[in-house]
Amino acid sequence: MRKSKMKIYNHYIWLMMILVLTATSCRNKELSLEDNCGNEGDWRVKLVVNWENPDTEARVMRTTLFSTQPGVPHYDREHIDVTGVKYVYLPYGATYLPLVYDYYANNIYFRNETDSENIEAYCVLSRRETYEVRATPVPGEPTVGEPSEFYFDLRKEGFEVVLPPGETEVVLNYYPTNIMREFTFRVNNVVGAKNISEVRGAISGMAASFMMAKGEITDIPSTILFEGAAASNEQVGYIEGRFFTFGPVEPYSNRFTVEALSKGSLYFTSYWDVSGQITESMADREAKLARDGYDILIDNNPETHLPEIPEPEEPDPGEEGGGFEIGVGEWDNVDIYL
Repeated sequence: MRKSKMKIYNHYIWLMMILVLTATSCRNKELSLEDNCGNEGDWRVKLVVNWENPDTEARVMRTTLFSTQPGVPHYDREHIDVTGVKYVYLPYGATYLPLVYDYYANNIYFRNETDSENIEAYCVLSRRETYEVRATPVPGEPTVGEPSEFYFDLRKEGFEVVLPPGETEVVLNYYPTNIMREFTFRVNNVVGAKNISEVRGAISGMAASFMMAKGEITDIPSTILFEGAAASNEQVGYIEGRFFTFGPVEPYSNRFTVEALSKGSLYFTSYWDVSGQITESMADREAKLARDGYDILIDNNPETHLPEIPEPEEPDPGEEGGGFEIGVGEWDNVDIYL
């Protein structure tokens, strides 16, 4: 009887030792003989970012896996490098809502990153002295810097950490897409286009943030300040460019502003109501581009809108030094980070 009790006791001790060693090995990768044990949980999961055009789109992405089960924590904010592959360790059988997003996108910041319902990407507030003082701002609209392309994927159907039949590893695939809306524009009949050195502008009535979990833009309109437009090298030419936005806020009310700096350091600006063209482009962009070639196409009237841009004045050869050059004041942006 005593030997039987001793056998049971020894068997219990051995069982406890096995459990402790198994748990220890899953917490210390060097001791583990099982590839599917890891530091963060008990099963290895391969995260794969699938790019439609890897040569041009591949970039570092940030991922969060929001747990849908009480007691199971989120897998919080890890980066996946440009190779698009990362291994993580998660509790087997747990379910998540996986999210991947372009953390280093230009001029885009984030709020509530640990909140699966309220995580938000937003454009930073920005000021432009020339726009505020010399152009015609839309009353009540904040101004923000132009965002870049922004890639994002949220698996709303959820993901379960379960090894599929016949498979050797658990794989979570992401398929990020650029959710930014591109608008192209052209302003024709710009007299003195060849005398322009720099062009930039603004577009009102645009959403400045995007609620990632809901896949919706916010309904508060903002004015986007954009750069990078260019003028043709002709006496009577054009200005063209593009800008990105999360999208226009309905009902569409959009003022398009051009700011031009002449080669003689003179400032010129004008604006147009392009609400109808934004509406057409949002309804059927393919048809709009097929007809006009641009989302926004403007025929400038130098008498009522953007005036003729003059040639720079030649310096008086009889004068040596002295005098002054007309400037435009604050041409650079002043960013305000919140």
